[in-house]
Amino acid sequence: MPVARAVTAPTQNSIPDGSVMQIDEPRFLGNRMIGDTVLTDEEGRDFRVAEVLGKPVILLLSYYGCDGSCPTMNAELAKVLAKVTRFALGKDYRVLAVSFDKRDSPVTAREFVAKTGAVAGREGLTAEAIKAGWRHAVVKTGAVEGFAGEVGFRFFWSDAAKAFLHPNVLVFLTPEGRVARYIYGARMDARTMELAITDADWERISNSTAVFDMLTGACFSYNYAEGRYQLNYSLLAGVGSLVMGLTLMLLGAWAYRRRMARRSAGMTGNEGERHA
Repeated sequence: MPVARAVTAPTQNSIPDGSVMQIDEPRFLGNRMIGDTVLTDEEGRDFRVAEVLGKPVILLLSYYGCDGSCPTMNAELAKVLAKVTRFALGKDYRVLAVSFDKRDSPVTAREFVAKTGAVAGREGLTAEAIKAGWRHAVVKTGAVEGFAGEVGFRFFWSDAAKAFLHPNVLVFLTPEGRVARYIYGARMDARTMELAITDADWERISNSTAVFDMLTGACFSYNYAEGRYQLNYSLLAGVGSLVMGLTLMLLGAWAYRRRMARRSAGMTGNEGERHA
């Protein structure tokens, strides 16, 4: 299983490494997270990664001492998920925010939640759904960099910025814990969330009667170069050609039968005139 390496603790002479801002997606898509890793949430409760799975999971790696992009990502995610109508938080998918800073604790996680208001009640997100579907946690067992590295997430401490450099990305996991999609913060909107959740839950959807979700999953594909979903034009073109071909065949068959019917009617009429 590929694992990305990361710097977890501040160092004196650290030089910013710009490569950490992008994840090697082809390498880590399909990677499976270790289910036995133990995390501790903001309430001090221990749980295994496997306990969060069973549904698609949006994994958001942050650090709770951040006063910039991390609280913004959490708050923005809450706003966007409030606009998602196809799937319900807690019922259809879960959100798991985990700190990659080993200095964080359940106390700093709780302070982070209070500071950002990320799990405060918002229109479309009930307190019950948030309680059932969104947790902020720290890694209890194993190295933090190992946990983040399972999904290709790297980070680096910058002495100049006095902050961690890291990608602002949402990692969508399948119910089995495999990486299904990466969505960067700039691409965060309700439609993209719904398509990414569909991607993550495709195995269940494809074996269900959720026709709308199946059509959605088939008609949209992810453009890695642009980092967004777009219509699957090649599939639509193929389906259009197939439909046109079948239509022409049916029209041809109909025209042939009509012509033969007219010919048959004409022959019957001529036969009748001869007998008369």
